[in-house]
Amino acid sequence: MKKSKQATIVDVASEAGVSIATVSNVINRRKVPMSPETIRKVEEAVVRLGYRRNVMATNLSRRRSNELGLILPHFGGYYGRFAEKLEQRFHSYGYHLSVFSAAGMDPEVETRHIEHLLQRRVDGLVSHGLAISMHSTQQLVGEGTPLVIFNGWGWPNEITKLAVNLDFAKASSQAVQYFLSHGCRAVFYAGRRKGMGANEQRIQGFLAGLGDRSETIVHALLDAGELGVAGTLKEAIRVSGELRPIGIYTFNDALALELIAECHARGIRVPEDVQLIGMDNEHFAKASIPSITSFEMPVELQTRLVAAFLMRQMGEDVDVESAMELDSYLAQMKGHELLIDMEMVVRKSTHNE
Repeated sequence: MKKSKQATIVDVASEAGVSIATVSNVINRRKVPMSPETIRKVEEAVVRLGYRRNVMATNLSRRRSNELGLILPHFGGYYGRFAEKLEQRFHSYGYHLSVFSAAGMDPEVETRHIEHLLQRRVDGLVSHGLAISMHSTQQLVGEGTPLVIFNGWGWPNEITKLAVNLDFAKASSQAVQYFLSHGCRAVFYAGRRKGMGANEQRIQGFLAGLGDRSETIVHALLDAGELGVAGTLKEAIRVSGELRPIGIYTFNDALALELIAECHARGIRVPEDVQLIGMDNEHFAKASIPSITSFEMPVELQTRLVAAFLMRQMGEDVDVESAMELDSYLAQMKGHELLIDMEMVVRKSTHNE
């Protein structure tokens, strides 16, 4: 049986009644003016003819793989949302995104990821600051791979040109100030040491929020990883003595929810006796009883900035709106760390109105 000839880009152009350049623009999703009707005709012609782009030949001629990499600490919560939004952004630029989990910073897994990324000749890499070691990252950067870090602190300029960080320190300071302005007479930060840099940013902000009042306000830093949830609440009550209400700012919403459950079990009223502020604004924060005051993670904005900067590093065109937005943030930077403000969402874990 004679093998049917594979359709070419010339065949698609003929079928759709457009130029070869127009077919290429549609297939590669280039940001050039095209009518919806033109796009529809090309896409329908592609389907009818069963056309498949010769990616390897295209990449060899352009010396590009059209592959990008993303390394996350894990896939839960905020990280999953970040990956989904970033994939959509890169898709609009005509790139495929491969996503990897750090698996708890396992050196063996990290080595496999690095080898895979080098073999795939990724055109660019995005990594969470806690998902890959600086030593391993240097190997990729040494190969000429453009890199953008997000939520990473203290990364040297020779490794990454930009770190796009949520301003956890500022948000943490706001949490403390909110407690103090709403009657809390003792305040605590309940963190998780395994959060490393992110935990440190929260601690810095917590202490900054106390400011000059650190000598007069009862406060403490509690490690929920060591104390456990019940132990964290018990220690906050012990240190507070008779002072009420107590304000507890937590590493994330999950810990705040666990503390609410512990308060319910012990007959402690929230927010009358204990006020709680979390972080991440997870879906359950709105549905819990009481609902949890938290900070919104601006994933849409953060991924837009990350994608625009990486595209610019790679010499790709960035749409005008994204370019203007990026330039606006870059103009406010100090060093190479770009900070994004976070908005507090006030709910019933801090007030009972």
